[in-house]
Amino acid sequence: MSAVARLALAALILALAVYWALSWVAQRPEAPQRMNRERTFTVEVIDPVYSSHSSPISAYGEVASARTIDLRSLVAGRVLEISQALAVGSQVQEGEILARIDPFAYEGAAVGARATVADAELSLTEAQEAYALEQSAITAAQDALASAQTDLERARSLLASGAATQQTVDTRALTVSERQQALDQRQSNLVTLNAQIQRQRAAIEQARYALESAERDLANTEIKAPFTGVVTARNVTASAYVGANEAIASIYESSALEVSFMVSDANYALLRGDGLFDRTVEVSRTIGNSGELIAGRIARIAPQIDASTGGVTLYAELDSDQADLLRPGTFVSVEVEGVAHENTLLVPETALYDDNHLYVIRDGRMAAIDVNIRDRQGAQVIIAADIPEGERIITTRLSQAGEGVAVQVEGEEQPDTAPGAGGGSGRGPGA
Repeated sequence: MSAVARLALAALILALAVYWALSWVAQRPEAPQRMNRERTFTVEVIDPVYSSHSSPISAYGEVASARTIDLRSLVAGRVLEISQALAVGSQVQEGEILARIDPFAYEGAAVGARATVADAELSLTEAQEAYALEQSAITAAQDALASAQTDLERARSLLASGAATQQTVDTRALTVSERQQALDQRQSNLVTLNAQIQRQRAAIEQARYALESAERDLANTEIKAPFTGVVTARNVTASAYVGANEAIASIYESSALEVSFMVSDANYALLRGDGLFDRTVEVSRTIGNSGELIAGRIARIAPQIDASTGGVTLYAELDSDQADLLRPGTFVSVEVEGVAHENTLLVPETALYDDNHLYVIRDGRMAAIDVNIRDRQGAQVIIAADIPEGERIITTRLSQAGEGVAVQVEGEEQPDTAPGAGGGSGRGPGA
């Protein structure tokens, strides 16, 4: 009986426990149901500003000299003097005398040439005076011939009337003949004297040419710098003998430097279509924490495309006022003035989706706008797009971006659309 009583008591306790548990479950209040709410993303925006935008083309290049010459001696002789400026790496000024060659023989040649010119000019003067005298004699001979012819005509008239004899007529006819021969001789002499004058003039020209050559040779005994530049080589010493046309030094013009750089075939086509020559470039060279900026312009193109890279080599002349800051062989950065795109927008790369559209805010939601990419400028893109007035471009990149997605601008309050409703908002992946 004791065991039965204990078993009954346990069953009663278990039944009471189940009853209380079921009662508690039945009396539990119902949990409030949460309302589903559309998610709104917080984004950053920019206003569309239409303007002219361009993206410079960057490249690397090498500085070279656009004008380098071998300085040569145009005459032969012993070198008497060499300037201290004629040293490798030194800068020489235009017109500065760099070397002197013994001028003794050339001074003598110039003196002889001057004497020859003076002698030829004196001979010309004598011939011209003789020519003038001969012209006077011809005039007198013509007058004498005319007088003799008059006397002959008078004698013939008198012979017809019986007042003169035939001998008188013959005598006067002989006089006319003699004076005609004298006039012919004078005229022949005049032609000879004229030819002599022409020969003397030619001789003077030849003598003057010889004098000019002698004076040039004398002047060439002083070897001068043809322009302001830097000496790159020296091949002569004092007291040495140099021959004509022998190189004594090499110089490049410090203000005539250019930079050669390569651009891709696509960039070359872009620049050529917009005007390549005289396009502005900016050359920079970093030295420590500072940099040098030198302006220039594109002057010419390499005759052929580089087969290994497919690029096109361009040559830009540097500003002569700044070019002496560099030296040939310097590697520099080159920035070419880009093509200007009118009536375009400059937007961050994060604003574009699939490189063909972006989103604007329209009535609190995302609306897609088709775009045409014109160029890129670092992390920004130059695009052409037709965006209605008053709409702003979304620059925050969202993985859930799409037509009609609800958004709000960061820092601006979003009005509640369902009073008392809870919900979350968040920002998509950053730009």
